[in-house]
Amino acid sequence: MRGHIDDVVLDDYLLHIYTPPVSTNENELYPVLYVQDGSSLFLSSLDELERRFIAGELPCVVLVGIQPVNRLDDYTPWQAAALVEGRPAFGGGGDAYLAFIVTQVMPYVEAEFPVQTGLEHTGIIGASLGGLISMYGAFRYADVFGRIGSISGSYWYPGMIGYMQSASFATGAAGTHQFYVSVGTREGEGKTNVQKDMVSLTLQAREALLGQGLDEKDVLLVLDEDAVHRVDFFQRQFPEAIKWLFR
Repeated sequence: MRGHIDDVVLDDYLLHIYTPPVSTNENELYPVLYVQDGSSLFLSSLDELERRFIAGELPCVVLVGIQPVNRLDDYTPWQAAALVEGRPAFGGGGDAYLAFIVTQVMPYVEAEFPVQTGLEHTGIIGASLGGLISMYGAFRYADVFGRIGSISGSYWYPGMIGYMQSASFATGAAGTHQFYVSVGTREGEGKTNVQKDMVSLTLQAREALLGQGLDEKDVLLVLDEDAVHRVDFFQRQFPEAIKWLFR
């Protein structure tokens, strides 16, 4: 009994859509999690994820990995200068990218795969800039995404903390939105630019969420001991995010 991955191209974006092992009830529907950076957060650990799905240690969920076309454009909410001279600037195409997810990816997935709909069953997650755009998506589409994962989110991005503090975020009833926010305790080490403040800025992001009226029980902050800003540390947070967001 194994799940499977379907590769689909929509509007130049490659999607890796993972469906968990089918239960004895073939009509069962699953929550769905839209994942930044394609399958990079889950492909290498898929065997372990499936083991935990089958054992009941993790809630089964459909994973929709979306490969960016231009990461510095897709995952940034507005334009900003490059952090390092000579590197590309940030394009600020996040609104168009999120609209693509909501208006094209979601209708396709909901029509073709066994997913539940509604806030409590629909999540968005990413790491680094992917965590940034996932958080931005939570604000821009508070009526769409109720389960939000931001792993080592790039809250150093100019204006992001201020946006989270001042933007309108309608939470509705308590518990409608759940946030999983993590950061490695060693992130920012060796940096001299604003990235040196990764940990403190993540703490500020959490406070901004609470300032929006979210209850403390709906915002989990995980300080990943001795973790640095690296994909293998992001990957080990991924199943824990699934477990908490869809508990």
